[in-house]
Order: sequence, then structure tokens, then C-alpha cells
Amino acid sequence: MVAIDRYQPLTGELEEFYDSFDPKCGQMKQTLDAMYEVYRDAHPEVQKTEQLRTLVQNSNVHIFRHYPFWFQFDGGRPRKIWGGLDCPSGGAFLYNVKGGAMADTYGKYFENDRWEGFIHNWNNPVGHDHHALNYDDILKLGLSGLRARAEAYRASCTDPDKLPFYNAAVESLGILRELSLRFSAEAARLAAQAQDKADRAYYSHIADSAARVPENPPETFYEALAAIVFCREAVGTLEGIGISTYGHLDRMLYPYYERDLEAGRITENEALDLFCSLLYYTAVRFEENTNPRETSTTIVLGGCDMDGNVVYNAVTDLILRAELITRTANVKFDCRVSKAHPKAYFDRMIEIQLSGLPVLVLMNDETHIAARVKHGQDVRDARLYVAGGCHEIVLGGTEVCTRADTWIGLPRILLETLRRGNYADFDSLYTAAIADVKAYHEKVVAAKNEVEQHWAKFNPLPLYSTMLTGCVESGRDAAAGGSKYASTALSMVAPATFIDSLWAVKVLCFDEGRVTVPALVEILDKDFEGNEPLRQYIINRIPKHCTGDETLDAFSAKVLHDLSGVSGQTNGRGGRYYPAFYAHEIFRPLGERTSATPDGRKAGYPLSRGLSPSEFLTGITPLHMLHSTARLDLTEFTDSFALEMTLPKLDGERGQTVLASIVRQFLEAGGSTLQFNLLDAAALRDAQVHPDQHRDLLVRVCGYSFYFVKLSRTQQNEVIARAARI
Repeated sequence: MVAIDRYQPLTGELEEFYDSFDPKCGQMKQTLDAMYEVYRDAHPEVQKTEQLRTLVQNSNVHIFRHYPFWFQFDGGRPRKIWGGLDCPSGGAFLYNVKGGAMADTYGKYFENDRWEGFIHNWNNPVGHDHHALNYDDILKLGLSGLRARAEAYRASCTDPDKLPFYNAAVESLGILRELSLRFSAEAARLAAQAQDKADRAYYSHIADSAARVPENPPETFYEALAAIVFCREAVGTLEGIGISTYGHLDRMLYPYYERDLEAGRITENEALDLFCSLLYYTAVRFEENTNPRETSTTIVLGGCDMDGNVVYNAVTDLILRAELITRTANVKFDCRVSKAHPKAYFDRMIEIQLSGLPVLVLMNDETHIAARVKHGQDVRDARLYVAGGCHEIVLGGTEVCTRADTWIGLPRILLETLRRGNYADFDSLYTAAIADVKAYHEKVVAAKNEVEQHWAKFNPLPLYSTMLTGCVESGRDAAAGGSKYASTALSMVAPATFIDSLWAVKVLCFDEGRVTVPALVEILDKDFEGNEPLRQYIINRIPKHCTGDETLDAFSAKVLHDLSGVSGQTNGRGGRYYPAFYAHEIFRPLGERTSATPDGRKAGYPLSRGLSPSEFLTGITPLHMLHSTARLDLTEFTDSFALEMTLPKLDGERGQTVLASIVRQFLEAGGSTLQFNLLDAAALRDAQVHPDQHRDLLVRVCGYSFYFVKLSRTQQNEVIARAARI
């Protein structure tokens, strides 16, 4: 990121502040410890309310001169953290005190499985990240309206067990109001001491706005965006969860923009500046130039509204133009697309991709909405899906989906299936393999549920709950399953490796009789040593997943259908487990711990990612992948089933034509999620040798993008390997 001249004051101020930012973690921890001693025996909702109060009352608020939103306070949230359990001296304090032992037990339970490549999971058994607020209700009602709603339900409540939640809900909204008023007072103080007229007007504007919103419904475009920013940042910091998305911004903000533009309250360039500021903030706070990690910050665009009307408007284009101006690397633009969207929308997205900014992911509305409806969710709710972190799906405002904390390695399970003996026929082996996956899924479910059923006891979320549909209505905290949808997604990893391995076993051991299953296991244990001709036969002569082979595609469809049935259990909050294939970067570490597989993959090599073909295959064209995709039913999976497409560097009219054609075919094929990398292997290798000459070279890592020269050597080599296979 290099700020253009007119944004230098903004980025300079942000850099100066965050370079010396002190979240006062040690001091806040002592204050919270003292609070906890007083309330040690209180109801968990009371404890959490007092945590929120302590954080707000003991934090210093800060207002920037050039960043036009208010949100920054030193509440125990470090610079590069967006929320979640990385704030043990802030919002995650109560979880750290009360839930840590449970997490340790859960982590130790899977210690051997992690080492052996069966699973990759964090120690926390419940999902404290990738969440979304009901921004629509915040904008419609304001905190005052949310508080009035909670008060009304409390007044009519006849169940004494629900009163602690209602009390916490009402009080937490009051505490959040107190925080916004502190920002208003600080801005008023800065305005009073300002010598410059422009400075005085700037601070006065923030003082007035912070006094009005989010307590009241916003009246202007600026107030609406400010309310979204404030609530996203404040709730994540105070509650100890990751509110990873700003939500469906173009849909929500367009009515305000249209009114303000017509009334002369805002210009197009002023709105553009606000979006540029938002992107620069993320880039600076998370040290984009030096810090090779994701920011878990998404902006959702396009798609449709609750009634199914296509969303594409001036705000959509303003946000995408802001990315072209700022060229930030790691705000994730989740672009919901459909065949009904106009060409101008696709042209702008392709322009961004061709400009060397692989920051977009395309999400097919028709598949994602249908998947959610198929799994029992209301179509009007499903139409408001957003991306919770990278490109995982969560229904905005109605769903708490815990996920992106557990990944199950399908190939490792299959190796155990093979190791158990010689099967009479392939059908027997296949049935055993699917049963083993289901059994392992059940094992993880049981372990997660054992802890998740206690989530509301060790870390309730009363403030977050007020900003979700269902919690206030049911009188239950989000951590207790109060939201309308309380789902969990356990991500399976490496469908291509799993499918291709099964098919290879079918061909080698049953159709052709080249080798028995036990003999094949011995060959795999030796990593194909002395059997390279067999390995090359497997790679080059036996069809592979997602390469356009019709017979193999039919088998893939059957396997995926059967895998979609391993979920459906009840989770610890009373909701459902959903089937998912969300690989993130986990295909690499799981691959490192998985021995050779029957598809010809050697030990330690990365597993396949998402829907894509196996990583070691070459010569696979976009047409191959899209032909295969069209033969699969991706509506059986509720999360993003991403197709990662690596292409050579493209530009100009040819690039526009090629990418537009691929996107059209992706939609026609019923794809789920699509992301591009336009790579030049020679340039990447040169960047390893001469990093100073390639500082601005961006690549799509997985669900996020980053500067190639800042990635680890392992990550760089993996990206180069992708480019070399084109």
C-alpha cells in the first residue's frame, strides 16, 4: 500500500498512532481481575455485563483528525487483532478465566489426531470469530430502539431464568451508548480547543454525530456508515468475538447516499473519500506492508435484497473504485454475483483483477441461496447472506455459525480405511470409507458439543445478542443458541485428493487387478519408492476430479452427495451441523502430515484445495474445471465451495474477454465461489531473488491476498508451484 498524496495526512496519522499504540493490556487485566473477584459468584450474564462496563469506563478514547469515524479505545485489543480470543485482557477476559480449562481439555483430546493429520483445529472448541451483526436493525432502530425492544420483552417475561439475559441485554446497550457519548465528549473537547476553523468544524461534526448515532437511527450517509463502523469495532472489542464483516454495504447505504446526493448533503467524491479512509485504516492498523496475515475484514457487495431484487448501484461502484485508488491488499471484497447482474458490475470487477489486485471473490447467489434454503433456512433470510471472514457464509443478522476452527483431513481417514484390510469389492471399500468419515465427524461433534453446551456459562454475549434476530425474542443469549439460526460448520478438506484416491483404488485394485489393497498400502507407506512407473500411470492414465472427465465427474457427484450427509447433527446450542468444504490454507499443513495417497500424491505434498483439482496436476484448463463443476450439485453444501483458478498474466481487451467468459461459464455451471490468481512463474521466481523490485506484487494466498515478497518461503514456493502448472 502506497497512499496517494491527498491521503498522506490520513495514513501518516494512522501510522504514527498505531506505531506507538498501547492497548493497556496489563493494566486492563488487573482492573478486570479486581472486577471478577467482586462478581465471582454472580450469574454469567452479570459477570459479562460488568466486564463490558469495566472496559468502557477504564478505557481512553481517541479521535483522529483525518480518519472521520470514531471507534478507537484502549480496551485491551492489540493493534493487529480484530477481536476474538486474542484479546485476553479485553473482550475475551471472561472466556480466558472461565473457559480456558475446557479449551485445554478439548485441545489435548485431539493432540494425537493433529499430529497424525486427521484434523487441524484451534484449541477453542467454539467459534469466537467470523461473526456478523444485524446492521439492518442497527440502522433501522438505533441502540435506543434495540433497547426499547429488549425492555418490552423483559417486561412481559414470566420466566425468571430469562431475566438475567434481558437485564444484561438492556444494560449492555446502555454501556455501548455510554461509549459513544464518551467519543462525543472527546470530540467536543477537541473542537473547543481547536484554533483552526476547519479543525473546529471537523471535530464538532464528529461530536454531533457520535451523540446522535448509533443511539438513534442515522439520517445521513455519513451517519449510517459511522454507525456500522462503530458497532463493528466496539462489539468485537468488548465482547471478545470477531465481527469480521462490515456487511452488505452497497445494499444498506444506497438509500442514504441517494437522498444525500439529491439534497446536496454529500458529493460523489466525498463518499468516495469515506470508503478510501475505511480501506486505508485496515491497511495501516494491520501493518499491511509488513505483516503477512489476514485481517478478517470483509465488505460484501452486489447480490440481492430480501425480496430478491438485484443489488448493483452507485455505492457498489464507489467501493470498488476506492479499492482501485487505495490498492489495499487485504480488505476482502466478497462480490455476490448472478446472471441477472449488469455487465458494468462484472467489467469493474475484472478491471480490478487485471490491475494486479486479486482481492475479490465471486459468490454465486443462485447456488448459495439455494443451498441455505435446502438446509432449512428461510429464503428471505438466505438472501441476506454475507461473508464472515474470508468467504465463509453466514446469514447477516439472523445466524451465529461457529466455524473456521476445525478442518477434517479426508485423505488421512481414507488411508485408515485402506489399512484395515483387503475388501471383497470396491463397493464394500467405498461404503467403509464414507462410514469412517461420518464416524470421525461424529467424534468431533461429540467433543465440540461437550464444551459448546456450556458456552453461555463461561462467556455469554449479551451485547452481540441484542444485534441478532431471535435472541431477544427467545430470551436466550447467542452463546446459548438464541439466534434464529445457531449452526456449526465442520470443514472437510481435500475432496479432490479423496475422490481421486478412491477412484485410483477402484481402477488399480478392482477393475484392473494390478495390485491388492494391502500391497497398495505398502507402496504408499514407502512413498512410491521403487514404484515410480505405477505412480506415473496413476497420475497420467487414471481420470481425476474436476478435469472435465464425464465418468469421473459422475463419481465425484456421488462422493460429494454422500459426504454432504455426514452432517446434520444437533450442536451444543440446539442448532444444526452443516456440511462444508472450506480449506483456507489448511490444505498445506494437513498435507505435510499425510503420507502418500493413492492418487499419486507423494508424502508431505499439499492436499487439494476447495473444489479445485489436485495441486500436482498440470494442463488443467478453466474449461475442464467448469465442465466438471456443471455436473456437481454444490447446493448440498452451505459454505463457500471455492474454485481457485490460476491463469497466466492477462491484460487489456484479451484479459477482459477471457475473464468475462470464465465468469459467465462459472454462473452457468452453478458454481459456488470463484477466485482468481493471474500469475507469472518467472516473475515470482525473480521476486524471490530481487524482492525490492517486486514490492507491490500481490497474490491470492487462499481466502486473502498479500504481497508475495512478504510471504513465508513455504507460501511463496506453493504459489510458484501453482503458476508453474499453468
